[in-house]
Amino acid sequence: MNLFYEDYPTAVCVGGKDIPIITDFREIIKLTDMLRTKDLAYEEKMYLLQQYFQEPPEDFEKAVDALSDFVTMKELGRQDISDDDNCEEKEQKPQKDVYSFEIDYPFIFSAFLQDYGINIRTIPYMHWWEFRMLFSGLSEGTEIKQRIMYRSVDLSEIKDKEERKRIAKIQQAIRLPDAELTDYDIGNAFM
Repeated sequence: MNLFYEDYPTAVCVGGKDIPIITDFREIIKLTDMLRTKDLAYEEKMYLLQQYFQEPPEDFEKAVDALSDFVTMKELGRQDISDDDNCEEKEQKPQKDVYSFEIDYPFIFSAFLQDYGINIRTIPYMHWWEFRMLFSGLSEGTEIKQRIMYRSVDLSEIKDKEERKRIAKIQQAIRLPDAELTDYDIGNAFM
């Protein structure tokens, strides 16, 4: 797929049939938040998930897989900016979250305004893929990119004791609520 001359997808293919889906970035963010919450039962999540298909799919399980591929932009071979390309490391170390659409909203909002002049609060529609590409392309000087960079630093790889302490302090100040530093991370900051 070449997005220079092809449109963003508005449907997923399930069993050879295209099923239209909701594609606005705000709705996909709601979807990912809903799937992560522990406040909803599995059945409630499945019911809400059905709302993302504009026609009821015949094979719901395959439709959910196709929607997942849409969200992760699998067709383009893309990964989330927090994903790691090294599969072996993924298996060894749990992936930590480096941003939260909810917690980091002010920084994402200001970065889109700063870099692109786009008010993501009032824009009527933006396709999820467009949002993801713009989010990935935000300049390194934006606050959200700085937060992502600091959150992704592995303290065990920093040899200089003072630099490790400095980054550990920053990580503690900007950590996500569910992303508490482990004893290992804290211990490494003072080695």
